[in-house]
Amino acid sequence: MSEYCNNCFCCGCYLVPRYKRLVNNVFPQNPQHGLDKNNLEKLRFYAVVKPEKLDKSFRYMSEKVARYLRHRNKPFVILGIKAMNDTMKSCYQQLNTFVDHYLDALRLVLEEKNDLELTEHAVSSFEAFCEIREEAPNYQRNYEFFVDRFTELCHNNSDTNKTKFRCLGLRGHHALIRKTANDELQNDVWKHMDKIVPSIVFNMEVREQDRQSIPTTPTSSQYNLGVTTAPEQIELIERGTALANDNPAILAVIVLRDLFCRAHLNNITACVQPILIHLDNHDKWIPVDFPKYIFSEIMNSIKHHNSYLIIELLLGHLEKHFHQQDRANIKTSIMKVIQDCMVFAAATTGAGSTMFTGISRLLKFLRKSFQIQYTSNANKTLSNNQDEHEFQTAVINGIGDFAEKLPDFQMMEIMQFIITSLATLNQGYEETTNDSKDATLKLQLLLLKTVKKVAATYQTVHRRETSTQTTFPHQLFDPLLKMMNAPEPEVRLIVLEILQSLVDRRQYSDKLRQIKLPKDISQLELPTETKANRLFDIAFMKKFGRQFLSQLYACILMDNNTNDIFHAIYCLMNLVTLEAGDKDVLVDVIHFCFKIQCDLTKISDSNGNLHQSSQRRLSKTNDHSIHALIAAYFNLMSKLNGISAFSQHVNEIVRNRERRAPYLLPVNAFNSNTDETIPSRIPKDCLFSQEIVANALDASGHDTSKFDREYRPEPEPDTVGGENYDDSETDGSIISETEIRATFNNDNHVEDISFQTIRDVFNSTETAQARNHEKRRIIEDFRTKPFEELKLRVNEKQRQVDQRIGQLLNVLYLSKDTLPPPPTTTTNGIKSNNITTTSNGTSKFNNINSFNYPELFTY
Repeated sequence: MSEYCNNCFCCGCYLVPRYKRLVNNVFPQNPQHGLDKNNLEKLRFYAVVKPEKLDKSFRYMSEKVARYLRHRNKPFVILGIKAMNDTMKSCYQQLNTFVDHYLDALRLVLEEKNDLELTEHAVSSFEAFCEIREEAPNYQRNYEFFVDRFTELCHNNSDTNKTKFRCLGLRGHHALIRKTANDELQNDVWKHMDKIVPSIVFNMEVREQDRQSIPTTPTSSQYNLGVTTAPEQIELIERGTALANDNPAILAVIVLRDLFCRAHLNNITACVQPILIHLDNHDKWIPVDFPKYIFSEIMNSIKHHNSYLIIELLLGHLEKHFHQQDRANIKTSIMKVIQDCMVFAAATTGAGSTMFTGISRLLKFLRKSFQIQYTSNANKTLSNNQDEHEFQTAVINGIGDFAEKLPDFQMMEIMQFIITSLATLNQGYEETTNDSKDATLKLQLLLLKTVKKVAATYQTVHRRETSTQTTFPHQLFDPLLKMMNAPEPEVRLIVLEILQSLVDRRQYSDKLRQIKLPKDISQLELPTETKANRLFDIAFMKKFGRQFLSQLYACILMDNNTNDIFHAIYCLMNLVTLEAGDKDVLVDVIHFCFKIQCDLTKISDSNGNLHQSSQRRLSKTNDHSIHALIAAYFNLMSKLNGISAFSQHVNEIVRNRERRAPYLLPVNAFNSNTDETIPSRIPKDCLFSQEIVANALDASGHDTSKFDREYRPEPEPDTVGGENYDDSETDGSIISETEIRATFNNDNHVEDISFQTIRDVFNSTETAQARNHEKRRIIEDFRTKPFEELKLRVNEKQRQVDQRIGQLLNVLYLSKDTLPPPPTTTTNGIKSNNITTTSNGTSKFNNINSFNYPELFTY
């Protein structure tokens, strides 16, 4: 017994616990020999067999590493880190039992701030730890020290090892992101984004040539958005990390991509806000290349259905700069970044309401910028004025980019919203000063340019099948028409261009923009015939064509029109005729042109003293330009519709003008240096003959009955936005409704309307034999004719019925003054409408079949 005790107390080895002996045996006598593999395997086996000893084993290893650090024994510190790392990988199922001691050891090593080798081993071990996926939560674990230390490494400014230290810091942040970003059990990292993200952005700022070496993922192209899944992106990022460990700029981009690839909707704000603050604090918005570079990488990596949130955060940040009254060039840079982000934004993510709200906010920014510019003009601050102008241009382009992501109906709502707001600008316009009027005009031009930008984006896959009634709701159409005869030529030009963009569905405006007299119209590549699916357009022109031409009449006779306005009017007249593809519309526009020619002739004959319909003065330049415009329109329509007699008449007039009045041809008329010695009166043989043109149209199957009556423009409506919106149909001509009512007004007697009268309107006088023949023809047509032709024929029949109903309702409307007197009470107390009291007191019963419709039922 004494011998056993002597052996035990003398050597002392049996009093040392087994886990300590296994840990001690791992470290060799000479650190250059490395870890003892056999003893390390024994330690692993012991840890697996007795997992309850893991806590003590790692605590002991942590103490040994701390002791080696105090004694500056760096080789053994490195061996201790390797031993802990190897043991941790073998016993990862029990990670929670020893992880605190392991992290304490890494903290001690990372506190050696200037030792690159120790820091590199600690970061490598931390990366291995972060690769372990845990199945049990540990809510007491805190990574705040590691975030602070890695952030410090990212900003290292050492003279010798700056690049390596920064790469180690980025690797540490990346490991921590991979560890906690997608782990619902550990959400600690998101509250540290205000430290992590600025560290990443700080290392991303490199020279342009260095960015070209940054590896790209398949999501770098906007055309591949949504194709590559998040796991595939993460795998590609991890491959690139291995190649970028020596370049902090490349590594920072990879970490940023991985961060936003893993970020969920609730965490995006926490990641983006630190970037915006960093760019503000360090004045990195100018030049704009670096912010664009950052957010392009973000938009490339983020889940496409969350892309709208980035844009919303940028808009909020832009609004913040407005409140702080920052420089306009900073706001311009932010706006350009928003434009670039719109390229990557998904159009079908259900975020249309966000885009709509974004446009509304941009419109507010536009107004605020204009107010700032107006104040700068008053203070004569030219530099700020130029910056604000650049910002306004960026906002208008941004609104167009936003509109591309909206469905068609919301594009219409945006244009309606802007156009309606223009009306409020003119309230009290007469009482304002000249400076205020100029400011209001400039703001109107800005908003109209915005509408023009949105209208230019109104291009959809089914654009050609979209009805004009959908394209032109009256809330948009009425204000645009009213602004066609605005006193400012700049406003009229933009309104005409907006109408061109909305009417032109087949991109013919570029081919019709120049006023000329081509002898061969095939060079224009215009359609030789219109398709049959234009019934909506025809109905639209039947309803609103008269109003449109009336406003165009006032616009074309403005004395301050420019050549650009005349070209826009010519293009719009051709587009309306081509898109409608209806004979009645063509005849109405030609009739309108003859009205213009007649008024111009009266102006020349009476030296400007005209009757009520054309009390205007026109310069010779404008007078000749309008004559040339009409000639170009007649030339194109006669050749395009194949009306030979019409075309011959046009050619004859052109030849006469070449001989006697060359100043009426487009090649000379649009020369602003027109000789004032040119006679005011135009030779009669140089004007178009309404009789010849009407006969030519009649011979080609057109209804020319309206040429028998003088064209009278419709009075300008008093309201804008459709308050006095007339929803009545016409009888096949855009001016026929007024003519029909005028015809009935000339007759003092309005016949009684009975059910038999209504029945007679619809019943024709055809014989039974004719009806049977028509029935056989219809059956034969249904067997042989194509479906499109049958559909067109049925719609044409329905249009004729609508015309008859319109005639009948017009008669009923005119007979409203003959309504019966109020009901009278009989002796038995019953009220009757068909009893009339005579002069002698007797009652007379009226015919109950004779009645008048109330005005409520007429439209």
